[in-house]
Amino acid sequence: MNRTPNQNPDGSAPQRVSLAGYLMVASSGVQDPIFARSVCIIVEHTRERSVGIMLNRRLAIKTDGLWNELLKGEGVSVNPASYINFGGPLDGPLLAIHNDEELAEGGNNQGVFLSAQTETLKKLALATPTQCRLFIGNIVWASSKLESEIVNGDWHVLPAIPELVFCNEQTMWHNAIHAVADGIISSITGIEPGLQNPERN
Repeated sequence: MNRTPNQNPDGSAPQRVSLAGYLMVASSGVQDPIFARSVCIIVEHTRERSVGIMLNRRLAIKTDGLWNELLKGEGVSVNPASYINFGGPLDGPLLAIHNDEELAEGGNNQGVFLSAQTETLKKLALATPTQCRLFIGNIVWASSKLESEIVNGDWHVLPAIPELVFCNEQTMWHNAIHAVADGIISSITGIEPGLQNPERN
């Protein structure tokens, strides 16, 4: 029996691995000014589309006014020392990426959580989790487009761990590329990441 490339030997469809909750790290060869040296977290990955948020594009807009607007009528105000980040060129809801599992509307099992509902954002403002960043905008890939770009070498895939997601935006891409290299070396040598050069920061 002949089978199509999208079938397993038994004729069934291959199991699809979801990339939601993973990081896409732009390779050094990506030249597009929007995506060059970017680190994105995938928040939705279906057969129809993939949606990502760029993590390392800080905007010069403080969040104090936004939080206080959300809390108008609550009788309280906050002034967190944080900034809004550019999540991508397409319109989307205001999104918080944080480490408070009790207020999570989505996320992964690594300690990175997502929230977008207004009431949840209000609770986040009052809870003041140790890590919380706000994003406006997103990126959308059409069906199979993200997978094609990964195969072409445009993106490296990494687990979305807090140490990368919440690190300084200016050094995030470099840190992620180091993590990619560590993973490659570890897979070849069997040496745990970070043990190859103990003096490297």
